[in-house]
Amino acid sequence: MRKPAIRLRTDAFMAAAIEHGLDNNTQIAAALGVSVVQVWRAMLPVSDPRHCSPGTAFIAGVLTVFGGPFERFFFIDETLRARNKNAV
Repeated sequence: MRKPAIRLRTDAFMAAAIEHGLDNNTQIAAALGVSVVQVWRAMLPVSDPRHCSPGTAFIAGVLTVFGGPFERFFFIDETLRARNKNAV
């Protein structure tokens, strides 16, 4: 089953963080108003079982702190299949 998901463009995300003087995930998370774990999990490769797509608070934080447009930092991924083999 294909499940579309919002994915983070980590290269653009990290470039913006550096431009804003944010040197590590703790500083990035504080600026975005999310947890360090959310930042870390969104930046993991999609193939990593610990990966999570960015949520609404994460997306809103990125667009508020770094500016838009949405497509600079995120994209819709419709090609991945569910990781859980029991998913329908």
